[in-house]
Amino acid sequence: MPPNANPVWNEVFFFPLRLPPICDEIQLTILGGSRSSKVLGNATLHLSQISSAGAELEEGTPGFLPCFGPSFLPFYGPRMDPAGTPRTDTRVAYQGRVLLELSTHMGTPDGRQRDTIRPEDITRVQCHLPRRRFGLCGIFYSATMVPAGQELLRFELSIGNYGDTGDVTCKPAASVTPHGCPVFDGNRYHYLPWYGDKPVVAVTSSWEDASHRWDAINLLRSVCRRLERNVTELRDARGDAVGDAGRRLLRQLAQDCGRALPRLEAQPTPTQLDTHLRAARLHLLRHLAAAAATPPRAGWDTLLPLAEGWLGRVAALAVEVQLGWQGSTVASCGRSQPDMADSEDLLRHLEGTLHIYAETSGTAVPPKEEVACPQGWHVTDGWRVDVTGAVDEAGWEYGASTVPSSPPPAWHAAEKTYHTHRRRRWLRTRCRDPSAQGQEQDVAALLQLLSPKAAAGAEAWEYGSLWGCRFHLQPRAGDVCRRRCWHRRMVPAQPGPVAPIFLLEGSLSVEDLSKENKPATAEQQARSSSRTPPQQPMPLVLCTFQRHNFFQLRCYIFQALELAPWGSKATADPVAHVSFAHVSQSTRVLPGTLDPLWDQTLLFHRVLLYGDPRGVRDEPPAVVVEVFDQDGGGAGGFLGRSVCTPDVWLDVGRRQPPRLRRYPLRGPGGTAGELLAAFELLHDTEDGSLAQVGTPPWRQGLFSIPLGIRPLLRLVALEMLPRVTAEKGAADKVHTRTGPLGTPAPCQAAKEEEEDEDDDWWSKFYAAIGDKAKSRAGTKKDRLKIYSCELEAVPEFKGLQDFCQTFPLYPPGGHPAAGDDPWANSRWVRAPGGPQTWGRGIPGCTAGRLSQGLFHIYPLPEDPGVPPPPRHFQELPPSRPQKCLVRVYIIRAFDLPPRDRSGLCDPYVRVSLGTKTLGQRDQYVPNTLEPVFGRLFELTGTIPMEKDLQVSLLDYDLLPPDQEIGTTTIDLENRLLSRFRAHCGLPTAYRTTGPGSWRDQLSPSQALQHFAHARGLPAPEFSTEGTAVTFGDQTFLLSHFESRPPMHRHPGAPRERLALHVLHACHLVPEHLETRTLYNSTQPGLEQGKVQMWVDIFPASLGPPGPPIDITPRKPQRYELRCVVWNTQDMDLRDTSLVGQQMSDIYVTGWLDGLEHQRQRTDVHYRSLRGDGNFNWRFVFSFEYLVAEQLCVLPRKEHFWSLDETVLKVPPKLILQVWDNDKFSADDFLGVLELELTRLPQPAQDPQKCTPTPQGTPRSPWLWWGGQAPSQLSLFRQRRVKGWWPCTVQEGSQQRLSGKLELSLELLTAKEAEERPAGKGREDPNMYPTLPPPLRPEWSYLWLRAPLRTLRYTIWGQHRCRISLALALLLLFGLLLTFIYATPGYLAMKLVNPLHSLHPAAGEHPAAGTGKR
Repeated sequence: MPPNANPVWNEVFFFPLRLPPICDEIQLTILGGSRSSKVLGNATLHLSQISSAGAELEEGTPGFLPCFGPSFLPFYGPRMDPAGTPRTDTRVAYQGRVLLELSTHMGTPDGRQRDTIRPEDITRVQCHLPRRRFGLCGIFYSATMVPAGQELLRFELSIGNYGDTGDVTCKPAASVTPHGCPVFDGNRYHYLPWYGDKPVVAVTSSWEDASHRWDAINLLRSVCRRLERNVTELRDARGDAVGDAGRRLLRQLAQDCGRALPRLEAQPTPTQLDTHLRAARLHLLRHLAAAAATPPRAGWDTLLPLAEGWLGRVAALAVEVQLGWQGSTVASCGRSQPDMADSEDLLRHLEGTLHIYAETSGTAVPPKEEVACPQGWHVTDGWRVDVTGAVDEAGWEYGASTVPSSPPPAWHAAEKTYHTHRRRRWLRTRCRDPSAQGQEQDVAALLQLLSPKAAAGAEAWEYGSLWGCRFHLQPRAGDVCRRRCWHRRMVPAQPGPVAPIFLLEGSLSVEDLSKENKPATAEQQARSSSRTPPQQPMPLVLCTFQRHNFFQLRCYIFQALELAPWGSKATADPVAHVSFAHVSQSTRVLPGTLDPLWDQTLLFHRVLLYGDPRGVRDEPPAVVVEVFDQDGGGAGGFLGRSVCTPDVWLDVGRRQPPRLRRYPLRGPGGTAGELLAAFELLHDTEDGSLAQVGTPPWRQGLFSIPLGIRPLLRLVALEMLPRVTAEKGAADKVHTRTGPLGTPAPCQAAKEEEEDEDDDWWSKFYAAIGDKAKSRAGTKKDRLKIYSCELEAVPEFKGLQDFCQTFPLYPPGGHPAAGDDPWANSRWVRAPGGPQTWGRGIPGCTAGRLSQGLFHIYPLPEDPGVPPPPRHFQELPPSRPQKCLVRVYIIRAFDLPPRDRSGLCDPYVRVSLGTKTLGQRDQYVPNTLEPVFGRLFELTGTIPMEKDLQVSLLDYDLLPPDQEIGTTTIDLENRLLSRFRAHCGLPTAYRTTGPGSWRDQLSPSQALQHFAHARGLPAPEFSTEGTAVTFGDQTFLLSHFESRPPMHRHPGAPRERLALHVLHACHLVPEHLETRTLYNSTQPGLEQGKVQMWVDIFPASLGPPGPPIDITPRKPQRYELRCVVWNTQDMDLRDTSLVGQQMSDIYVTGWLDGLEHQRQRTDVHYRSLRGDGNFNWRFVFSFEYLVAEQLCVLPRKEHFWSLDETVLKVPPKLILQVWDNDKFSADDFLGVLELELTRLPQPAQDPQKCTPTPQGTPRSPWLWWGGQAPSQLSLFRQRRVKGWWPCTVQEGSQQRLSGKLELSLELLTAKEAEERPAGKGREDPNMYPTLPPPLRPEWSYLWLRAPLRTLRYTIWGQHRCRISLALALLLLFGLLLTFIYATPGYLAMKLVNPLHSLHPAAGEHPAAGTGKR
């Protein structure tokens, strides 16, 4: 677009999107400049705020696709400095708005990238453009911790372009506070001395009416604030107070929901996003109201996690992105969200009184006649004009003003036409009166009178070097002018519906307020043009608080934890600076620690706060705590900051001691530790009730924390064992647990099917996921458990940390970012579980060291005479590493992000354990986002030295390096030490051989004995037959689990089967498949897909393991289908001969579905007069077939430039079509026959009984021998079949019988086809079976090759009688013509010589005689 402040594009862009998306943000940027390279502004739309996946609550509302608007979206960019260059803060200044609409549609993209918006859509959007005036009012209560210096500070409040003093497109507004000089608070910080007169700013603006959205946000925020306060009280409550806090939370939550629901139901929904958000909010509030109606059944202790979840859901919906003007901007303080209210309610919300003053700057010199002579002085002469300087003869000097209402910066003696001002100086002489004081006193009085500081303090002058330049408070060398500000109070002429403070916009400007009521288009045009800046400063607005109160702030600073050192230091000398209102204090400096224990109370006496004390209680001022490293003196290095809220007590008699809380510290790099502290604000009334609160104890020159607040410390013992042994059962007897085992499952009376020996693992997998088409029979009893999460995340397995817990170690003060894998690239400390144990990472460990161990903490007696309790870690096996064989089974992955331009990726697996890495680049699965790997990796490692197993998925690229898709890390030591036996899952059935044979090192009975020893239980006792066992305090019988002997082969001994059943009853880890989430370090917090796998760990000390499970993906087998087309009958006749005879030139073509390139066809049976055809033609099709899945495998390339083939699986289907051959036009379609080889219809042996099967008929209509045959059969079982099948043709919505085909189908394996070769058609080798030439009638030929035969069989064959009769008639007709032709001559001859015919010899005799002579 050309340079324009209000560009109009009217364009639409199309982007393909895959849901759920990988990223959450949609970035929009406005570019400018000659080459559109300058970033003017940025905006961000979060998909989580404009869409929903649904099912977030019980009976959740359905989700909705991303949508937005039509609504304005504000853009923000860098604020320009006075030099015109952008600053580093890139999202501070408002840069404009864009009217935007976003919608999402399901389906395949049509390839368009951009288009023009239709005119009707532009007209539809106009209804969203009407504007409404809004007023923004801000009251500044305090400004603390401001920068020090002599520079004057002021604050500016703006919303959009309104209120921005640097923007000349809007009317001037009272949007800035008066200048103030920072004052030192006596300790560390500076503040602005506003005291009882708080500056007020007001901005009037015009925006689209989004009041219904603001109402919804205010309602939800009100619910959220109250719920957050109640959740905090519930979290801090103890004992009986938990029930009271819980009941109060539920009661107030029900009240808030009941108050908000009717108002939300009445809200309008002009856009699609408004409709979806209102439905989600109504559903949430109804759900919360129903949940708050009844107390929790499991007790009040379970209410806290529920309430925290409710709070998170309400906060997530208390966001609105369609406001069109997202927030207001306070200069140097960031953006804030205003609260919506009616204008007339403003004064009711204010605690003080508003005063409006008109402000002007100047020298305000009175007339010379009114200038009084100072006391102690007397005038000796009158006023006279000073003509001694650079003035004209009348004493005037002239100048031109560059800024309206300001004096000229320079004066000249000669008058010019462009001069706008003139001035002259009047003089008179005065002398000092004689007095009784000495000369020294007279000189001192004169110096005090002429002192600039005294004049500045009493008269508030500002000094400057030139008019129009910046003024300052203290006079400097070279100052030639001064000024001061005069105020006069303003009151509204008459009360109105709008608060008077909002009528100040443009009150001193040259523009008229009536222009604000123009339409939006006119306003945009007006804003795009330059406007004259105000000639006078805007009025000054102050809120005066008549009531002031004194408070006492008590800060109990106990300790800081896990501080991050400053710079390259490994330690710090921390000190905490506490700032509150206009006062601050500091703690003592503790040298050489990152966990400083200050144990100090800071008392702030008689802190002056203005306003109603109840307002202070409802919204207390924040307490800011900053921690610095004070090493070396000076300001120190900044470590972290925390903003805390004190507990306010107006009635000191009802005060309860506060509890220490953990406040997070935020440093330059993010999280910088925690602060353990408490804060309370006590009302210091005049009755002296504050004296009831005792003074904190004084120790070593400081106030320490009182006992009621200070945590109680006791003497404890810490036992630690470095390098945990990985041997099962080590140190586990300390935490043994006895009790009844799980109840055995009841016997299943279902009939077991005999299992096929050729059954594979994939049948069990597909049966577990519910895909019956790919699973075989016989897997019903052999079950596989599939977890939809990591094995550590399964609740019943307690994170596999029942024996020892794992804690990640970070560098000092370092913490993982949100979404990072906390177990990757970290060190560990382990602690055994128990009610008296705890552990945390050891700060200060270097990056190259590994710290492991068990530790136990228990209390010691306070009396030194009492012997300490016995040590826990005494009887322990020798600590040594454990060499293990690790088998990693990678099954498949899904939901992978695309990595190639085709929207797919080529993933392969890489497994790492210690220094060993397995996985090759060439073993990738091409062109897929859901690869099936079926890979087994075997590694050997020493645990715990090599305990972190990393499974990575990488995308294969033609040129390395390959991109990493995602990685997951598995802690092998946890699995090996867990008492849930997670190192090898328990299968459902025990087999000695076959695909599901036992693979563990210990037999089930040995595993049961090992489990009993680890739990501290007596060893199991089996009966002689092995059908009964006594374990713990229960007796189990094999008949409890098996109603009959197993039908599968190699079931194993009864003793082992019973032991396996008992192990299952102990709720151990079964044979499973876990689903692990992949993460990528380059995109922290974003899931990169999931991988399904499991891991088996076999310690070498227990012997060799069993055979591994074969999980190789199913490979297709090559088959050959031989289809012999014998005859056709009753086919449709589509051609008409020259003599009008119906006929067809029939041929048959066939192929397998998906293998169209193998299409074959028979020869042509010409001139079929009755639809019959004889072919004796063989089709031969080769294909690859997966027997288990009953699908054909079709490898093919998507494009000719593709490097890899894509595998497609389709059902095996034979397609035969019958056509009428035409030479000079397209062939005519006669019928089709589709035969699915796995569900082949039974053929009819007689063509008369071959009819199409009606839909829904369970049995075939082809009957022979008086019986009824099965409706379907599988050619893969029967291998050979022959008969008649019907051909059909589609006519409308019905299928019509168009003919019949006699076929013989034979299916052979690749080996059988090699042993019994057969050629296509009737080619050699013509065997199995031998096909003779077809017996066709003589007239079956191509007419172009034998035209005479065509005449014979087309004309003579049908019309020979007619032809014979026609020839006879033609002969007779010829004779008749000859007779008629000869009759006249004959008659004439007779008439001329009638006797010639009577005497022929006499007439000829003379001639004869003459000749002889």
